[in-house]
Amino acid sequence: MTLKKKKIFVIEDNKTEGMLLKLCLGSVKNVTITNYTFGEELVKNLDKKPEIVIADMMLPDINGEELIHTIKESSPQTEVIVVSSQKDTDLIARVQELGVYNYLVKSETCMKSLQKVIEDLTFLIDNRR
Repeated sequence: MTLKKKKIFVIEDNKTEGMLLKLCLGSVKNVTITNYTFGEELVKNLDKKPEIVIADMMLPDINGEELIHTIKESSPQTEVIVVSSQKDTDLIARVQELGVYNYLVKSETCMKSLQKVIEDLTFLIDNRR
């Protein structure tokens, strides 16, 4: 059985961190990664039906919570993983209520954790009925 490649959109305004995320995820099988630096640019491309969006909370053009709400409203099947330096437990609780799949705080071990989360999530997507 050949598995369809999953589209992952990465929204990260720091270009270096965006490239690190793309490199980190390059080892995950059956995914294609598209980086965005502006939330509005990502929103305009939701019609391409990404299976996964990896989102930062601190963006120059849109509030992270607003972005997640827009993604979930426009593309309810899209899973959202937050990767952010924001550790505020109230913020984390609010975005979890919006239906994010996972929230990772940026750290030295974050990239390894993210790879595992993506591998598990792509497995779940492949096996949904």
